[in-house]
Amino acid sequence: MEKVEGGVAQIMMDETMNFIDNTEESGTKEKIIEAQELMESSKEMVSEIDSQIEECKVGISQAADDFNVVKRTFMNDTFKTSEELLHKVGVDDILSNISHEPFELFVDSTIGDELSIDYISSGRFSGMILSFFAGLLTFSLWVYLAMKNLNLSVDKVTFQGNESYIDAVLLWIGGGLIGMKGHAMLGALILGFSVLVVVWLIYAMRVHLKAHKNLRIAKKTYVESKEYTFSKDECKKEMLKVDKHLRESIVVIDNITFILNEQNAILKRIVHVEGVYDEEKGYHHNSKKVMRETQRVIKSAETLLNTAITKDGKINPQSQQALASSSAVYADFIARIYD
Repeated sequence: MEKVEGGVAQIMMDETMNFIDNTEESGTKEKIIEAQELMESSKEMVSEIDSQIEECKVGISQAADDFNVVKRTFMNDTFKTSEELLHKVGVDDILSNISHEPFELFVDSTIGDELSIDYISSGRFSGMILSFFAGLLTFSLWVYLAMKNLNLSVDKVTFQGNESYIDAVLLWIGGGLIGMKGHAMLGALILGFSVLVVVWLIYAMRVHLKAHKNLRIAKKTYVESKEYTFSKDECKKEMLKVDKHLRESIVVIDNITFILNEQNAILKRIVHVEGVYDEEKGYHHNSKKVMRETQRVIKSAETLLNTAITKDGKINPQSQQALASSSAVYADFIARIYD
């Protein structure tokens, strides 16, 4: 079974990788969108399976409470009455062959740590901050180089009311740096264009690198979410088995309770008519048959109620066998009554 499940899981992972690998050659904008879609899909998968697991837990909890009520009622009422009546007719070893093991009702739904999907930013805001400072630095470098080459004192210049300094800087940028006659307008264009180019390059590079990183994170998260969902889905299936087993057990015990109530009434009649057990006195063969049938039904129900429903966090095969046996006893009893 583990090999089959492992093979299914591997096929799912291969299909997932084939799907997300197709996004590797996408452009920056496409990568941003694809990363966001992958993260959103991951969140939806994890949220959905976690919600289903919680629903299963609630269902099992309710079924377990109902099972415990039925068990307590049966053992303290119906079974106790049957035990007393059988004792009166000389049957004392009702449960002599039933072994009692520690009762377990626990389904393991934990798969390591819970998977949380982190938020990923597009890098646009940080790109804007970086590009702003890069543009400011570019502007400052141009001015610094111009003033240094023009032998202008940097610490004395404020540019406020010093248009000559500004013109000198722009003239130097607009041709003076290569020994030509400078043009202030050209210098302003070069200065502005170079600042814009640097701003755009830094912003684009930041967004591109962030998009590439985000897509890599999104792919990894998507694969982890698939694995998490598959593992949790196996837990959900196991929980549903336990829930179904509990509810079927409740129905069977209710059915057996009706049978035993009827058997108890017959045993009361036997005690009343034939008397309490005496070594020198025997019971009618029909009465002995009722005793055997009652003992058989009691053993079946008591085994079902006291066999651990789960073992190591999974449905216990012995409990499933006990349920099947009790169902068969009830079906056989009913078939013989209406035969």
